[in-house]
Amino acid sequence: MLLADLLVDLYWPLRGIGDRTVTLYRYSLDAWAEMLGRPPCLDDCDETAVARFLSYRGRHRSPATVAKDRAQIVALWSFAAKRGLVTKWPEVRRIKVPERVPEAWTAEEFRRLLASASLEVVTIGRVPAACWWRAFLLLAYDTAERVSAMRHLRWCDVRDEDVIFRAETRKGNTRDICRQIGDHTRDAIDAIREPRRDLVFPWDRGESYLWKRLGIIQRRAGLPDDRRSKFHRIRRTTASFYAAAGHSAQQLLDHSSPAVTRRYLDPRIVRSIAAPDVLPKVG
Repeated sequence: MLLADLLVDLYWPLRGIGDRTVTLYRYSLDAWAEMLGRPPCLDDCDETAVARFLSYRGRHRSPATVAKDRAQIVALWSFAAKRGLVTKWPEVRRIKVPERVPEAWTAEEFRRLLASASLEVVTIGRVPAACWWRAFLLLAYDTAERVSAMRHLRWCDVRDEDVIFRAETRKGNTRDICRQIGDHTRDAIDAIREPRRDLVFPWDRGESYLWKRLGIIQRRAGLPDDRRSKFHRIRRTTASFYAAAGHSAQQLLDHSSPAVTRRYLDPRIVRSIAAPDVLPKVG
């Protein structure tokens, strides 16, 4: 049995994972298939085979990507073992992922991002791309919500200065959240309003092109477009400024613990007392 078939036929429906998560699993399986020269199957659920793949990925991708590949393969393998589809359980070494300093956009950088987005000239659906991107980026900035929930936002959940993101479209699918938006964001959303369209942000390109296009907009603005500078960098931006103003970034981000939230707070924005501020002057 191919692992891709296990994913689609059993793991997906029985675990109830989302479409985006399935896509991420497929990326890992496709990378493994690239190394093997064929799609991986249940017979490849072997410690040595998986170790070879992770070593191969480590030569081409970041530790965070390799750790994600490992977690997804181990999850599929454990699922198969629980159901007697394989006899061995996974024992795969963990991948050490360096913890990086969180980086947000400064206010000036975000203004440059918006200015670059205003130069988009095509249409997305029937919406001018410049207007689409301005509304999308400003909504991300005001609410710190994830991309998936924003892309599934419906007009019926945009209510003047409030926006409701439904649990079914959010990570974990546990609860709705209501977020307030500013005047600029409300005006930008009103500019793309189409009563006959259900979704606020239609997207008629491929799934991955949303991230690719954001990278193009960022490069045009003279901003980095590495994997740590995609939509989550906007989420870190909002959280950092919110925390710097003395409010709970954990509550804003809807995180389960402060430890998770700390990985979002840019120390250049969320200032703490520095050692030189309190040390006796000796120089």
